[in-house]
Amino acid sequence: MSEQMPPGFLELLRAADTATLENLYDQVFPMIAAHVRQNGGSTDDARDVFQEALIALLESAKRPDFTLTASPSTYLFAVSRNLWLKQLRKNKGLVPLDDMDLDHEHDEVPFELVAPPTDEEKSRSILEVLTDNCWRLLNAIFFVKEPMTDLMARMGWKNKHTADNQKYKCIHQARKAALRQGLN
Repeated sequence: MSEQMPPGFLELLRAADTATLENLYDQVFPMIAAHVRQNGGSTDDARDVFQEALIALLESAKRPDFTLTASPSTYLFAVSRNLWLKQLRKNKGLVPLDDMDLDHEHDEVPFELVAPPTDEEKSRSILEVLTDNCWRLLNAIFFVKEPMTDLMARMGWKNKHTADNQKYKCIHQARKAALRQGLN
């Protein structure tokens, strides 16, 4: 899904069009999975949260007065993030159940109050779909800020040309992942 809604999107959503739902899953789930894993969850937790968010979107879309005021990916990410936060609070006992507003679990999210994913969250969601080797390499270079000479020694590369070639291949893989996720 791009940041803009395709024409007829709500009608396809109301009809639970399989291709539309699969496209939403392909485009949005990796970002949600990365967010949930970064915040103490598993891929299975992310699937549960994504499914609840998708159900919330489908139920909301059935209402004739429903207007999607953000992109589908923003909506799903915001709902998923809020559901995961609620789950964390519940599991860790940070917020008593009496203080939680359980009656409005699937209400629309006020998008002006929900921040879109940060650049770091987007970057990490891309890293999550890379090969292990590329994940280690790009994480070391861009997040850990490990010097290339140390990285060359640790990875067993013989010269700078080999290191640069590996870095190029991994950045290319990351760009392709970003395009698939609509994060270009």
